[in-house]
Amino acid sequence: DSLVAKLIVTGRDRTQALERSRRALDEFVVEGMPTVIAFHRAVVDDPAYVASSGRGGDFAVHTSWIETEFDNQIASYAGESSEGLPPEERQIVTVEVGGRRLEVVLPAGLGGIAAAPGGGARKPKRAAAKKGGGAVSGDAVTSPMQGTIVKVAAEEGQQVAEGEILVVIEAMKMEQPLKAHRAGTVTGLDAEVGATVSSGAVVCEIKD
Repeated sequence: DSLVAKLIVTGRDRTQALERSRRALDEFVVEGMPTVIAFHRAVVDDPAYVASSGRGGDFAVHTSWIETEFDNQIASYAGESSEGLPPEERQIVTVEVGGRRLEVVLPAGLGGIAAAPGGGARKPKRAAAKKGGGAVSGDAVTSPMQGTIVKVAAEEGQQVAEGEILVVIEAMKMEQPLKAHRAGTVTGLDAEVGATVSSGAVVCEIKD
């Protein structure tokens, strides 16, 4: 975690640098707080990331690889705080900033969720179902922000499931996947890599 400490590894080539990274990450012990060490361990062992380092295959990582293809099997932090107290219950709140939806993790109770009877914090419920970046209006999937299309994952006439990625938009070096808000057929797809879209522009429609 760059806010706590940095790990810098060198090697005569990428293969050696990755081997040293694995060894160094395995030696890390940080207590009292969650860190991203487990994530880095998983990445440097992922076949797509190490493919071009003597293990065969082609380097398959791209700018949205973490969001779209990385198989995240990392367990949630289950340790105790440095004071020996159990981890504080958290809740996820969705907010909108500049036309873009963001998920913010807050201590339970700070996001407007009332306490449960008996004084305990009520277990938060996540908003269901309509995942992903695109604003929706009826059948239409619209861009939530102005940006550049960096990936088109769907095709005209394609059958898609709810939550399936249709298009990925980049703005301010951040990528936003637009996902199908329901199952159906992609129609009127107006997207190509490199094209600029404005906030609210209709990218496609999902028809029954």
